[in-house]
Amino acid sequence: MTLKVHVSALSTQARVFHVTEELVADAVARHPRLARHVRFDWSVDHDRFAEGVADADILIGWRFPMRELKSMAPRLTWITLTGAGTEHLQPFDWTWRGLSITNNSGVHGPKAAEFAAASVLAMAHGLPHFAHAKTQRRWSRRFTTRIEGGTAVVIGLGGMGGPTARWLRQRLSMTVIGVTRRGQPFRWADRVVAVDAIDTVLGEADTVVVMAPLTPETRNLLDRRRLSLMKPGATLLNMGRAAIVDVDALGDLLESGHLAAAHLDVFDPEPLPPDSRLWTIPDLFISPHCSSDDVRTYIPDTLDLFFDNLSRRLRGARLRNRVSTRLRY
Repeated sequence: MTLKVHVSALSTQARVFHVTEELVADAVARHPRLARHVRFDWSVDHDRFAEGVADADILIGWRFPMRELKSMAPRLTWITLTGAGTEHLQPFDWTWRGLSITNNSGVHGPKAAEFAAASVLAMAHGLPHFAHAKTQRRWSRRFTTRIEGGTAVVIGLGGMGGPTARWLRQRLSMTVIGVTRRGQPFRWADRVVAVDAIDTVLGEADTVVVMAPLTPETRNLLDRRRLSLMKPGATLLNMGRAAIVDVDALGDLLESGHLAAAHLDVFDPEPLPPDSRLWTIPDLFISPHCSSDDVRTYIPDTLDLFFDNLSRRLRGARLRNRVSTRLRY
């Protein structure tokens, strides 16, 4: 059996996300037995998308004409996304019975964990403060203490949050409290609470790390009231999605000195407009949504995940990283 795979590439994305013919050829060489069951073709910026998906069984891509897809691709049974987030595809009212959607959750994990640890350390030791003081040519000393032995509340223990919890617990010797939808125990967390009990743990955090996807349940999860529950001198990192955190309230708490520092890697809209208030808030690190994407391994790891799922499909096993259209992740 030979399955046709259409790769819908976008040149408008950053190069780290480009699924090139060369990278696919490298992946084929790594998985020669599985590669015998597929043949690939490409479109770039949808230049021949309609022709390519017309007889495709599998689509690899990120953005595509959702409403027309079923009629354009009558044989399509599996979409594998080159990213983890799905909000650009929600509310999934365009999907159909028999279509599986998978994402590349997990590919981001090692890089995300290392980046998060670097950010938590930087904030704990006043680096955002010193960076801001430098722009003002101001000699402003801030004395800090070690993060070792502190407490981290990690919201979301999935593909990014799980490895981050492990990093913080093993490498930085922090107590880790996880927050998830159901509150089920997790190996690298000292304890886990359900999201509806988040108020009970925010006050314990020396740092809050947001790694959750955007869903109706997580939208504005950290609103002004909940951010105010964080203890004085705490820090916050958001690598999940922008709409989870009330950034105006966060800015107020930073300017008042209640929070020591924050780091945002996700924004709405993106790019962050030049007139945004966030650019001028002291003690706030800004990185332009690039924290977890490894420039060397992102697409190779994504393609390895695809071939692993191809193996599962061929033997009738459940695909990894299936997106729930009900839960929206």
